[in-house]
Order: sequence, then C-alpha cells, then structure tokens
Amino acid sequence: MPPVQVKLSEARPPGSVSPRLVARAVTRPRILVVDDTPTALLQVRDCLKSLNNECFSVGSGQSAIDFLSKEMVDIVIADVSMPGMDGVELCRLLKQDERTRNIPFILLTSDLTSEDIHRGLQLGAFDFLTKPAEPNECTVRIHAALQVKRLHEELNVQLLAPDAQKLAQAELQQKMADFQHGMTTAHWNLRFGQLSASFLDDIRSPIALGLATLRSLMMDERIREEARLRLRLMHVDFSKISAQLRRLVNVAVYSRSQQLLCPAEIASDAVRLLYPEFGYYGIAIDLQVDPTVQWWGMRSEISRAVLYLLHNAIEAHTDKGPVIKRHFEDTTDEEQPSDEPRRAPLVTVIVERAFGNVFIHVRDNGPGVKSDIQDKIWDPHFTTKTPPHTGAGLHLARAIVRAGGGDIELKSPGPDCSTQFTIKLPVNTTEQEAAAPAQPAAAVADETPSDAEAVPAE
Repeated sequence: MPPVQVKLSEARPPGSVSPRLVARAVTRPRILVVDDTPTALLQVRDCLKSLNNECFSVGSGQSAIDFLSKEMVDIVIADVSMPGMDGVELCRLLKQDERTRNIPFILLTSDLTSEDIHRGLQLGAFDFLTKPAEPNECTVRIHAALQVKRLHEELNVQLLAPDAQKLAQAELQQKMADFQHGMTTAHWNLRFGQLSASFLDDIRSPIALGLATLRSLMMDERIREEARLRLRLMHVDFSKISAQLRRLVNVAVYSRSQQLLCPAEIASDAVRLLYPEFGYYGIAIDLQVDPTVQWWGMRSEISRAVLYLLHNAIEAHTDKGPVIKRHFEDTTDEEQPSDEPRRAPLVTVIVERAFGNVFIHVRDNGPGVKSDIQDKIWDPHFTTKTPPHTGAGLHLARAIVRAGGGDIELKSPGPDCSTQFTIKLPVNTTEQEAAAPAQPAAAVADETPSDAEAVPAE
C-alpha cells in the first residue's frame, strides 16, 4: 500500500524543535499510525477521533522512518505484521535513535499469542492494541502513553537543572518507572482476563450438559438412593461452578449493547467473585441490596467499576496482613497488643434508589483517606502503595461511571464508617421497565455469603 500523502514541514537540524510544534503539542497530541491495510488504518483513526489529535498515517515501516526524520510525534502505533519492515523492526530502529527513543511505541496486532508481541515489549514498546481496535481500550492506552511521555519530558527538563534538584529528578524517574510498570501489569491482566473469558465461554456448554445429565440421573428410580444422594451432591457443586462462571463472564466479556440491569445482582456477583480475598484477610461482608432497583446500561462496565471499588476497600484492610496464615509463613513477629480496641474489618455494600438516582455505596472501616489527598486519589498515577499498585483503579472506575452518565463521590469519614465511595447513577428506566418483574430477593440472597460465612474464624 502506498503511503498516505502528508504535508511535511521544512526540514530542521536534528534535535531542534519547531516553536509551532511545541505550541501544538500542548493542546493536540500528534499520533502516527503505521499499517499496510487501509481498513485497519481507518479503524484506528476512528478510535482516535475523540482524543482531538493530529493523526498521520503511512503504509510501511520505511515510510514511517522517512516521516519521523522530518516531523516529530507524541505516539507511534504500528502493525506487527507488515511486508518489508514490520512493526517490531520499526520499534527497534526508533528505540536506537536518540531523537525518537522516548516516543511511546504501541504495537497493533490481531494475534495475542504471537511471539512478536513479547519481542516488541523487550525492545522497548510501551504497550499493544488488538485488532479490531476498540474505542474505550484505545483511549485508555493512548492516555497512559501520553502520561508517560509527559513524565519523560519533565525528567529531561530537570536533567538540565542545578544539582540541588537531583533528589526531585530521582523521585520523578521512580514515579515514571512505577507508573509504566503498573500500566503494563494492568494491561497484561486485562488480556489474561479476556483470554480466560474465551476459555470460560467454551466450557459453559459442557457444564450445562453435565448439570442436565445429573438432573436426569437423579430422577431415575432405577438408581439406588445412595448413588442418587451422591449425584445430588455433585449437582450442588456443578451448580456453584456454573454460577461462578456466569459471574466471571459477565465481568470479563465486554458488553456490546446496553440492557436492563439489576444493580443488586451486580453487587452480589462482585462480592462473590472476591469472597476468597475477603475470607483471606478476615473481612466481614454486610450486603444490603434492594433487588427491585433497575438501571439501563452496560453490564460488564458497571460490574468492573464495582469490582474496582471493592478491591480498594479490601486494600484498606490489608496493612495488617492476612488472617489465614499458611504453615510456612513466619509467625515470630506477632502483632503487639494495643490499648485501642481493634475493630473487626468490615466492608458494607448498599444498593438503593433515592432522589431520582441509583446509589451503590461501598463502605469500609479501615484507616480512611486523609483530607490532603482526597482530590489526588482520582489521578491515574497516584497511589500510596508500592508497585504493582498504580492508583489506576479509582481513575478507571470513575471514568466508567461517568461514561454511563453518573459519577463517583468520596466521603471520608463516611456515615458509620471510615470511607464511603458512592456510585451515583441517574434513573433511566421507563415506568413500564421499572414495573417489569425484578429478580426475587431470595435469588439475590442465595448468591451472597451467609452471615456465618462472612466472618472467618479468628
């Protein structure tokens, strides 16, 4: 494919920066897309429209090299598989050039199992996107790449500063490394979740067939009662597995369309998915949900937002370590007794409808959020914890909720708790939809841990 014609500026000496480009970079990111397939180029360009950027496209690796010899960009997105110079080779050449080595490089691929992805990341690629590119994922990855590039530029400016600023330089460099490591880890986790979702989808049918077979055998009077009792026990276990698979698929598989949802069911499913972590850290769960509340939206997105908030609540209680200790864990440094009464760790999840909104409250009785950082916790790179924590969870949760027309609010201290995060969604169901039969309260209760299960033994 011949390269797309792009109007080039006059050539400048290597290393020089045009005042026009500096002014433009402040407001509009410049992105170069490299792909030999016109359809893929159009897909990526469509995904980038919402970023208010200047998008340039070329059809080969050599065309990209020629373009970058005259113009600078903020991000390069290149297809892994191209004739001649592929995306991995283009990444290697750009990372060897002092002038272009700090440009974030994103690989574009349709094959997640390709070894070229691993090789490209080893050569310095920042991230990768899958074909066909999805707008939400593309936006998140572009924002992350621009954030890393900004940190690089701040570091380069500080390298010219006096020796008195060396400490600030080191802190900024560590912050940049932690952020990039965390984003890479989060992205691999996302990809692993998507691959797992595909696997889970494949095994749902065999499990459904197994359940049907068990039910048929349980009704067969020719089978002895003792054998039928064992079949009933197997049916209970298979039913639990089937329910857990449903929860995992609802979160991992991206919803292609909106639907009428029951927030109580979404909150209950999220709690059940994280129940092993609650038990591991000895955290009690108080689930107060109204099963009649309904909301119209994307199941996978709102489920992920609730999971992010629950993870945050769990981390508020993890500073003292797990309650369940393994036999190989060191028990010599036991916690010293304190004069202050120790509160049992508790996370409360409330789903209610009031004042024309649907509210999902996630409360914890941990140490709380200090007032001087409450405005910072929404930043994608701010965290008070060590890597691989990046602080991106709260940022992504708020972005998801806002995309659905709502918002997330923080109160610390909250009502009867140390911290409360509230997902606030506008009621968007019609009277006919609201009158439709909702999931019975008993069905929701069956999916949640009982009081006896919620508090692990000390």
